[in-house]
Amino acid sequence: MDNKENNSEYHIEVLSDSATFYPLIERFVKRLLPETRVRLWDRLPTIYESLNKEPSELIIVDGVFTQNSAIDLIHSIRFKMKVYTPIWFFTVVETPDFLLKAREVGANRIIERPFDPIEIATEICLYLKQKKSYSNPNAYE
Repeated sequence: MDNKENNSEYHIEVLSDSATFYPLIERFVKRLLPETRVRLWDRLPTIYESLNKEPSELIIVDGVFTQNSAIDLIHSIRFKMKVYTPIWFFTVVETPDFLLKAREVGANRIIERPFDPIEIATEICLYLKQKKSYSNPNAYE
């Protein structure tokens, strides 16, 4: 990891095994908020190890995960690994039962696919800035 990434102001973890999902999120988020580190993970043990070393402001889970059920991944992050970082879940499934299950296992925000990457990147960046300002009440002085 280069020095620039070590000094990033904002940190996002993306859990995906898609060749297109991660680059899409990274490109638009970094365009709007260049001081953001966006890291890709394709397995739970590696993301868990990373989060134990350096906390992140947001975890994004790609619902089109081929290795495991995305619901199982979110459940493992929340209840087995005890990670309480907010999770945004991108899904193609829209049934009420599935969306309820995603909330029950710990998804804080559910985004249905397809989505507008510019709109989502804007929302992610606003979220990161708000979270940073809430954790630093003197940021506006």
